[in-house]
Amino acid sequence: MFGVMGSLSGVVSFLFSLIGVVVGFISVSMLGVWVGMELSFLSVICFGSGSSTEETESMMKYFIIQVMGSCVCAMGFLMVVNMFEIMLGQFLIMIGMIMKLGVFPFHFWVGPVVSKLSWGGCVAILLLQKLIPLWVFSNYILFFKDVNRIEFLCCMTSLVGCLGGLNVLNYRVLLGFSSVQNLGSMVLLSCCHEFYLWMFIVVYFILSGFLMMSLWVLGVYGFQDLVKEKSPKSFDNFWWVSLYFLSSAGIPPFVGCAMKVALIYGCWNYMPLGTGFCVLTSCISLVFYLGVILSVVIFWGKSSSLSKVYYGFSNSKVSVLSLLVNLAGGFLIYLVLSL
Repeated sequence: MFGVMGSLSGVVSFLFSLIGVVVGFISVSMLGVWVGMELSFLSVICFGSGSSTEETESMMKYFIIQVMGSCVCAMGFLMVVNMFEIMLGQFLIMIGMIMKLGVFPFHFWVGPVVSKLSWGGCVAILLLQKLIPLWVFSNYILFFKDVNRIEFLCCMTSLVGCLGGLNVLNYRVLLGFSSVQNLGSMVLLSCCHEFYLWMFIVVYFILSGFLMMSLWVLGVYGFQDLVKEKSPKSFDNFWWVSLYFLSSAGIPPFVGCAMKVALIYGCWNYMPLGTGFCVLTSCISLVFYLGVILSVVIFWGKSSSLSKVYYGFSNSKVSVLSLLVNLAGGFLIYLVLSL
């Protein structure tokens, strides 16, 4: 199931997580930002716990690392507000946000947490919980030495994300490492250009959100689920869903290419080394995206040859939505950028 959205408690928890994000955005003080961030975090804990012990275990791991990050952030906020060791306070705020986001060297929690969550929990953690920390980074006053540190951390984050996704058959873990790889680009953009940052975030959220929703509709969590599937229609639908993986790799003319364009436009003049490294790691991540598609094609072709079934174009909502988001969406974004 898509988290616990079918229950009243799930709907209320998800709404409160959205309210927390809004509170963090409209706050004019550090205390308000921290309250909004914690409200959203606690609501996601309730939303993602679910009914299984595996989901509860994953959320406990997430709870521990987020509480540690929140404590560090709160300490930094208090030091800055009270004008006590302001430089140290700003450094603690940066460390706390890095822990909450999953930036290197605190990326280790992402894979184990999302591996046993529902797709709804993955959406909440991999997408929704990134908004306030990235907004804080975009408004963060950076000194020269901070820029060098963040550029290095972004490069390492993108590197561990692209290498961690290799040979992964669990699609939730794969998307988790994909999130880590894209996180390096988002943090880099948050330090350079706010407009291109939000352009990147909107495209990434639409792409990843529809991908997770489509996998939930198909009931697919990993390649093992496809092996067990015997319905020709399900394979046909997943073939069109796999376009999301090509789009995530940034291949034109898919909509995901707009993320790479935003990264280059926004960061090249400020951090050329970090920008080039993030683009290079996105090319390396193409390996595991293509691995997903090729494994599906091989198994799909074997099944069709054995069953003598012809797989034509599917007119299901999943396949039509995939074409609209990846191809039509990419075409519209290119038109906007060309204006």
